[in-house]
Amino acid sequence: MKRIDAKKTLAYYVAFHLCGCTHIDFRLGKKVYQYINTIYDQRADGRGYNTLAVAYDYSAQKYIVLNVSDEKIGNKEIEIINH
Repeated sequence: MKRIDAKKTLAYYVAFHLCGCTHIDFRLGKKVYQYINTIYDQRADGRGYNTLAVAYDYSAQKYIVLNVSDEKIGNKEIEIINH
């Protein structure tokens, strides 16, 4: 199993590099997205916040929301295509 560098994950980039940036293209798996914005959504049960990344999915040609707080998504390695 390939070891993933924590500083190359979607969660890390959203938290530390993409804040205040727009129009950053990145590859997550085989798909290419354009980062648009970050939303911090307070959970209804009061247990904190969900971190959501709004992105444009080039292959589906629509805007999507990636739940960065979900370990299945947030812990995936991404590749920044342009910055």
